[in-house]
Amino acid sequence: ETDPPARKKINLLRDYIDAELAEPARQMRTLGPARLAVGTSKTFRTLARLTGAAPSSAGPHVTRTLTAPGLRQLIAFISRMTAADRAELEGISSDRSHQNVAGALVAEAAMRALDIDKVEICPWGLREGVILTRIDKGLE
Repeated sequence: ETDPPARKKINLLRDYIDAELAEPARQMRTLGPARLAVGTSKTFRTLARLTGAAPSSAGPHVTRTLTAPGLRQLIAFISRMTAADRAELEGISSDRSHQNVAGALVAEAAMRALDIDKVEICPWGLREGVILTRIDKGLE
């Protein structure tokens, strides 16, 4: 592996992600156009922050978004950096710095496949969703 990732590897990964998302995206598009797209992971929160969204210290009720143009610019920037350099960016830990380019490529591919130009960022992730589901079901 090379660090930063080689352009050829990035293009191969893009092709793979596009192929994997093609059928699920086609099925989702049959439901009609998206009215609202929401990102609920640390990856989406980090990508939004790196493209200029408000920091988490601004509170959970501040609207944060990730746009397709902003994401494309960010990918061009972080894909040329080493994992160690990415770990120096706000919100990227050294433990996660090796996966941020791939996460950004997945986000970009999903937005492209679903023809989404903007994703609203939820301050919560999977863990909080599981907790809320359990509460909603009466802690079965």
